[in-house]
Amino acid sequence: MAWEASVPDFSAQESGLGYLYQARYALWLLLDGPEEQEVVLETLDDIVLNQDGTPHDLLQTKHSTVPARLTDASSPLWKTLRIWSTHIKDSVIQVPPTALTLITTAEAPANSIAAARRPGSARDCAAALDGLREVAQTSKNEDLKTAFAAFSGLTDDEQCRLVDAIHVLDNSPDISDTGDKIRDRIRAAVDRQNRDALFERLEGWWFGKVVDQLRADPPTPVAGFEVYDKVRAIAEQFGPNALPIDYLDARPDSVDPQTDNRIFVRQLRAIDVGLTRTEKAILDYYRAFEQRSRWAREELLVGDEVESYELRLVDEWERFAAALTEELDGAANEIELKKEPGRFSSWAGGDLGRLPTDCAVNQRASTLQGA
Repeated sequence: MAWEASVPDFSAQESGLGYLYQARYALWLLLDGPEEQEVVLETLDDIVLNQDGTPHDLLQTKHSTVPARLTDASSPLWKTLRIWSTHIKDSVIQVPPTALTLITTAEAPANSIAAARRPGSARDCAAALDGLREVAQTSKNEDLKTAFAAFSGLTDDEQCRLVDAIHVLDNSPDISDTGDKIRDRIRAAVDRQNRDALFERLEGWWFGKVVDQLRADPPTPVAGFEVYDKVRAIAEQFGPNALPIDYLDARPDSVDPQTDNRIFVRQLRAIDVGLTRTEKAILDYYRAFEQRSRWAREELLVGDEVESYELRLVDEWERFAAALTEELDGAANEIELKKEPGRFSSWAGGDLGRLPTDCAVNQRASTLQGA
């Protein structure tokens, strides 16, 4: 249809991936650096690496889903230079010792300004500086006018120190490849079949830390040792005698003990269990169901261990029920009979949780449902 060509592109796909790339790359930097290194996002730059509370590297991340080239007059290069030039002019940073790093999935063409600032022996500060000055003076790109002005507004010495501090990491791994690098870094923490599950939980925790940091004022840096500690803590849940617990604090969209019509809820209402305890039972059931479903999806269950555990639950219940039956001895009235299931409810929510098993906390509700 001809009119489709005139429809503006409002897609936020590229910018959305850019933000996710920034966060994922920051996680990779912490895993790849010393434990005492700290990361802060969206302050002086996309990513700031701190050492002893002092910024030692400002990093700009530029992600593209299609092949791209970092030419001398490219927007990603000059928008980055605008930020760094402004920081230097306003004495926000000092170069040296602060390093300035541009991380981009684009390629720097041979003999380009960006290529002259790659790490290694081919770094050519004079050629890069001359190239930047020429572009700033001759380019007619109105969109980059403020970037050219910011760079040109520096003194010769400031321009020289700026260019000397720049490191361009072109052809950097994209968002998917960065994820693979993180998986590779943590591969020794768990068995092969659990690596994806470990990565998923680690990144989920990390994105939560990023959100907390972006909401805080001032933001709290995250140190490398925190990430390593989290990797170890998650990995311990994948040992031969453990299963990961992911839903201890999860809640369904709605919980209404008065209208819920499932069997175990009706049973609790029949014995006059209060609304608060009934709500807790519903939450236990929800968490148990979600947790067992995830274990099954991730193939973390070995053989018939869940079935064996359920047999243990049934056995524990039969023992408890037999003791109650002996105590009542057929002489109790209806009021007294109603009290006994209440005792069972308390037992299932307390003593049962102390059974020597990794699944216990997630199986309490299943026992309540089958009572």
